[in-house]
Amino acid sequence: MAAAKGRASGPETTNDRFEITDLTSEAYWDRRPTEDEHRWLEAIAKLSPEPYVLNAQLEADHEPAIEPILTRDLDGWRANRYIGEIRYQGRTLVIKPRLDVETIMSWISTILNVQVLPRTAARSTDTTSVVTQLLAALWRASVLTAGQHALPRAGEKVSSHGLAVRGRLDVAATARRRATGHRELVSTRVVRTYDNAPARAVVLADRYFDQRLVGANWRGARLDEQLAAMRTATGARPQIPTLHEIRTARYSPITIKWRRAAELSWRILNRDPLGVAADSESTHGILIDVAELWELFVLHCVGLATDQVVRHGTTTRTAGHLARSAVDPHRTKGRLYPDVVVGEDPIMAVIDAKYKRLGGRRGVDREDLYQLHAYSSTFEAPVAALTYPAITDEIPPDEHFSPWQTSSGALSFLTLPTEKAACVAKLTQWIGLSHTSF
Repeated sequence: MAAAKGRASGPETTNDRFEITDLTSEAYWDRRPTEDEHRWLEAIAKLSPEPYVLNAQLEADHEPAIEPILTRDLDGWRANRYIGEIRYQGRTLVIKPRLDVETIMSWISTILNVQVLPRTAARSTDTTSVVTQLLAALWRASVLTAGQHALPRAGEKVSSHGLAVRGRLDVAATARRRATGHRELVSTRVVRTYDNAPARAVVLADRYFDQRLVGANWRGARLDEQLAAMRTATGARPQIPTLHEIRTARYSPITIKWRRAAELSWRILNRDPLGVAADSESTHGILIDVAELWELFVLHCVGLATDQVVRHGTTTRTAGHLARSAVDPHRTKGRLYPDVVVGEDPIMAVIDAKYKRLGGRRGVDREDLYQLHAYSSTFEAPVAALTYPAITDEIPPDEHFSPWQTSSGALSFLTLPTEKAACVAKLTQWIGLSHTSF
């Protein structure tokens, strides 16, 4: 992605913005695309979303699935697992969340155990503000997590000249000065400072959001206090650091999380879709992978719902194999990584989170059904489940008739509440019933 940015000269017109909702087919969009817009959507569908996705920063070892931004089938165009903005070829694609913004923010709060939106913050229904608020929530969570124990203080070596030693005597430098007729001693000391690459990136990202969330008390007291110390150190006009400077800065085991927060800040500053003209020669955008957020939210709720060991299969690389060679047992085929594994020796349950609808004429997707059955048989888990966000109070037939017995175990299809306490309660009930039944 090119670094050059073209600044917008004025507000976009309605025709410049195409607004859709995530995981919603074309038939349910507010308006149908024109032929010209169809060609533009085809170009969007060919873009790799990977350069624009930001919330992989939540877990450094987690490699989320990369799916196209848009796909097209018999029902027309359909947005996939991302929300955000992409500015491309003179237009802006806005993908809004089908769930309310506060719900997604609450997932982030649960995942990182921090309050990402102060209770006094102003709410906004403006489309651009929705994207900005979600970005601010991700960024705020990352900074608060990094600053749980210390600010990004780094050591800077400072040299002093004088008749007294301040710190450690620099013998070589002192000898060179004495050779030129000077009597001063040269000494060096390490000064701890917040004026460093990670702090500058965070301070500049804070300014970015402050300019776009005018009138909203979006930081909270704790973040205000931390940023005040960093602003004082970095000065009124800090220069944006390079990504190399952020990655090569010195971090201690206590401050290492500031690297992730600084990298996220740098990416937000360099992928700014709100300050780049849609007709810029470069493609700019920021996407949030909501499916990944749902997966991590379910993982944390499962951890609260049971006293069994709970592992994130895609992070811990808890793998199973569909087939193993009878000639060479070390050769395998079909490696599987379930989202959530409950228990060990033996495994009690496997769970896969699906950020999609359960219900309608299709019910459970055939591919998802086969995937869950493969998890159940491969991991020899007595119970396995696909978990979907509950959009309505209606219980879909696939869930109503769960569990579904197979030759290797029982399969359940669950719609989980999107609020933490209710989600934990339903999972606790399901896990309890599963243990008593099998």
